[in-house]
Amino acid sequence: MIRLAVLFGLAAQTAAAGGLMDRTVTFGALAYDDVAAPIYVGERHPAVVSNSIEYGLGPEGSQNGWDIVPAIIDIRDQQIIVTYPDTVDGTFPEPVFNGYVLDFLTECVLFNGAGQDLENSSVELADDAIFVEGSKLYVDMAGLDFGPQTFIVVNVDVADCPLS
Repeated sequence: MIRLAVLFGLAAQTAAAGGLMDRTVTFGALAYDDVAAPIYVGERHPAVVSNSIEYGLGPEGSQNGWDIVPAIIDIRDQQIIVTYPDTVDGTFPEPVFNGYVLDFLTECVLFNGAGQDLENSSVELADDAIFVEGSKLYVDMAGLDFGPQTFIVVNVDVADCPLS
């Protein structure tokens, strides 16, 4: 019995290692019609995932007539939650991609997959709006209406990787 309890405890620790908590991430905005010639490339904002909000984005300066829509980004162990402050509302313009890029600074492939949590989101993203490339998670907001009542929840399936 004691041996089983010890093995169970080790399995629980291994499972916890597969989340985002305590991982280093950079976050920024990106818009493009051609990925090789972006319309807008936002600043990269570094943070360590914790139990508090990681980002409160604000305007960063115009590029090609574009700038950041203020947003609040809360990264949790298995989710990313995007909300907007009371001061903004509108519709995101619709180039090929207009959204957020989260880059978890790690050598291994961090994501097994990601998708929108429709039950806990107030709006529905396009079917192809959330995608993963290696350790980067992309969330395309093109064409989406946003405002203070908007929240988007993205569930992530995180690979068991060493902490970065």
